[in-house]
Amino acid sequence: MLQKPHGEEILRKLIVVSGSTRLRKEPIDPIPAIERFDGVSPRLLRKYRKQLRNSDIFLLSPVYGLINAEDKIALKEPVKGSWGEPILDANEILRLRRTNLSTLRKLLSKRKYDEIYVNVGRKMLRTMDGFEELVPQTVKITYSQGESLGLKMAHMKKWIKSLR
Repeated sequence: MLQKPHGEEILRKLIVVSGSTRLRKEPIDPIPAIERFDGVSPRLLRKYRKQLRNSDIFLLSPVYGLINAEDKIALKEPVKGSWGEPILDANEILRLRRTNLSTLRKLLSKRKYDEIYVNVGRKMLRTMDGFEELVPQTVKITYSQGESLGLKMAHMKKWIKSLR
């Protein structure tokens, strides 16, 4: 844990964003998820990496579930539908939800965060239903704001810039 000059600890941020259907096809070998996914959110996070050095970034996809941005993944084609509007039946949502909540439970038991920023689509958010109950009450949860992708990205960019 980092320390501020007066001995206070600097708590980390947790960022959860959607993966995307836009994928880097090369290289074929596994690369970090933040590099494989090439949608708007991952690109914005790559651009502001320096400001995010005290943050853990996780990507949410219907193929991989909730994964660390640094985990190496192979190229896999997305599920039917787009990742913003994936076609997932109730069993797939339940399976992903169990996996995602287990991942979050483990993560929250290892790390202390002062804020969690969430920028995922409504359907994919269903695969994390109940995560708020796992989060200590002292942790602020911020959801991206805006009706359009552009507004949500502007909100996320403003939030990242506020971390300086």
